[in-house]
Amino acid sequence: MYLTPVGLVVYNRIEHTKRVIEALKKNNLASDTDLYIFSDAPSKKEDEASVYELREYLKTIKDGFKNVYIYEAQKNLGIKYSTVNAVNTIFEHHEYFIGLEDDIETNKHFLEFMNNALNYYKDDEDVMAITAFSHKHATKNHKHDVIFTYAFHSWGWGTWKSKWNNINWDTCDTSWYNKSIKHRILGGVFSWFHLLAIKKSVKDNFYIQNNLWDIYYSFTMYKRKKLCVWPSKKSFTNNFGFDGTGYHKFNFHHGYFEKNLDDDNMNIEFSSDKKMNFFEYLIISIKIGIFSWANGFISMFLSKFFKKDKNTII
Repeated sequence: MYLTPVGLVVYNRIEHTKRVIEALKKNNLASDTDLYIFSDAPSKKEDEASVYELREYLKTIKDGFKNVYIYEAQKNLGIKYSTVNAVNTIFEHHEYFIGLEDDIETNKHFLEFMNNALNYYKDDEDVMAITAFSHKHATKNHKHDVIFTYAFHSWGWGTWKSKWNNINWDTCDTSWYNKSIKHRILGGVFSWFHLLAIKKSVKDNFYIQNNLWDIYYSFTMYKRKKLCVWPSKKSFTNNFGFDGTGYHKFNFHHGYFEKNLDDDNMNIEFSSDKKMNFFEYLIISIKIGIFSWANGFISMFLSKFFKKDKNTII
């Protein structure tokens, strides 16, 4: 079986990156998989030392994978263009792509799931991407092991060269979407509320300046009526980066995005049933919104509030 290469995008979080690498090494297919690592350049002077320290660590990765290729950016690209550059670079030599970021820990079956999914859906014109993360508390009652949506997460994901091409990552016209109540309702529900960020993104040029490329990718799927495949009952990745050190500085304390990755029974039966029930997806959207994002922001606010209050009392 053809094994898809992995593209890992990193910046300056060395301990996070080490955790990602060590988990990936434990994957059953790791030793036969090519790993491409893309190191972004410092965006500010105070990040220079940590970026260069991380680059020195990357040079020590000698085993665990078929080959390790390291690309060091000469100027800062930001999250979005680092990712776009990683995908385009790998597509110069390969037809499939698996992507990781520096805070995504993988289950040992992650590479198996991604390779199997990429092979299964390669000729399905309705499918644009695969993601390995699961909002399983919200989707576990779905009748299939996988679920289709316009929502996209970059927390362990994959796509194909033929389905990646012809995306304009610099700008796009979203006026037709924002002016239509119908599109905003359907797009919001069938993207699990991901596309609620589009209006703000366009107003503030957010998806360009602040690198919300995953929201833009979700919008592109909705616009083209293409879908992303998610596991509905099991998660193959764990996002441990909501600790205040990342680009967005979110410091969540509820641990929702940190899944148990020790499950050995990770068999997935793929399906091509793409029917999306409005009320099922509305319930899923509400569960995700409340138990993940809303809960996370509330816990972050309360933590800051009580910390500030404690400091004031002292």
